[in-house]
Amino acid sequence: MKKKILGCLMLALLAPLAAQDAATISSILAKKSVSYLDFSYLLASELGLTATPFEAWAYCDRYGAFPFDAKAGDPVTVKEISFFLVKNYGLGGGIMWSASQSPRYAWKELRNNGFWARNIDPGMILSGRDLVQAVSKFFNTYPEARLRTPPTPEAPYEYRNILLADSQEDPL
Repeated sequence: MKKKILGCLMLALLAPLAAQDAATISSILAKKSVSYLDFSYLLASELGLTATPFEAWAYCDRYGAFPFDAKAGDPVTVKEISFFLVKNYGLGGGIMWSASQSPRYAWKELRNNGFWARNIDPGMILSGRDLVQAVSKFFNTYPEARLRTPPTPEAPYEYRNILLADSQEDPL
């Protein structure tokens, strides 16, 4: 009897977290174009991190794979998604990827491996549904891929106030 009560209590405590994740992913699915926030949130969710979209972006930004002038809400392109995945998940590449480490050659590596369709342009901005499918396909195609340790130990100091405000907001 105690186990059932404890189980119900744990379920009641975890339900709001799952509902918030589902609501965020539903909002991503409905978008016509996705941003770095959306992409970062999906990666953080796959890692099992409980974070807001901005916290997820700050985490992913530590890897240094986003363009220097990119803002969190800017649309993310196919080649930028490819660059983050190939660079930070330790996927091997061909001669041009190894020599240049550029987003275009990361996109070409994934396209040549059959991850991206031939008609996908590297500058294309994905819809929310396409992004969720792409992230899911990545982890199904490369199940052994693991995110490397970030080169910087924490988010930059200029994000501190935004992260603090973001974590204190009431989600409902």
